[in-house]
Amino acid sequence: MKQEHNYKGVKFSMMVPPGNLDAMATFEVRPDDIFLVTYPKCGIHWLFEITNLILTGGDPDKIDRTCMESSLEMAYLKDKTDMTSFEPFYKKLEAKIDRRVIVSHLPESFLPPQVFTKKPKVIYVARNPKDCGVSIYTALKEMGAASEWEEFVEEWTKQEELTYGGYFKHVLDFWKHRNDLNVLFMKYEDMKKDPRGSIVKFADHLECNLTDEKLKLVVHHSEVNNMKKTYDDIEKNVPGGVFLTRIFGKAPFIRKGEIGDWKNHFTVAQNEQFDAKIRENLHGTGLAFDFE
Repeated sequence: MKQEHNYKGVKFSMMVPPGNLDAMATFEVRPDDIFLVTYPKCGIHWLFEITNLILTGGDPDKIDRTCMESSLEMAYLKDKTDMTSFEPFYKKLEAKIDRRVIVSHLPESFLPPQVFTKKPKVIYVARNPKDCGVSIYTALKEMGAASEWEEFVEEWTKQEELTYGGYFKHVLDFWKHRNDLNVLFMKYEDMKKDPRGSIVKFADHLECNLTDEKLKLVVHHSEVNNMKKTYDDIEKNVPGGVFLTRIFGKAPFIRKGEIGDWKNHFTVAQNEQFDAKIRENLHGTGLAFDFE
């Protein structure tokens, strides 16, 4: 079975079928929607947790996790006991009555056009490309779909024929929107180094007033180790919970959540080659990352 396809010049997994991508052109955006966007493995589940904790005043038990079953553009398992029961996730989102927190990895040009006309709240998180690459490799390995590291890092450095159009174009296309009033562009590394300050920025952007007590709760429950505890509880106590915490019930959504894990994988030569790729793509853009 073919695992990938090309849509308008961009490679996508078959879990993002052409029909779903076609549907984005007419997907009805609501003014109170919240769109959370990242390149794959750049903290989307952490971002989802923080956003929803802000909305619930720091109570993880009140989070509607059905919005996290899949991303806007992907398919999802409607029947968790039938691994063939895939349906478009955007249809489930269309049927939701309550306020929607919508997650996506779509490149900027593939998002529903109404995101840029109705201007709902958008939060984009970018992660340094070395740790992003390592996280993608680890997830693929846990899914039994990874090549050897040497082969993977060569392809990651080339940045050609990658899903979702490649890392640098994805990040830079959203970087151009960083001054849009409805868009908040954040860096994963800044969130790790200053969780409280970052959460305040998120809350301000979402126009949610948090008391000091609720802010403390959001900070506490969004810490990675505490998120893992929350996810453990979901797996144990929620029917089909493993599909809310793992990729198709297999590879965990949450891994280390660290800065600098790339040092455990990149050789000196590989790091030098990738540094050259970073300079080639980010020079003059004003966008820079912390790598440790």
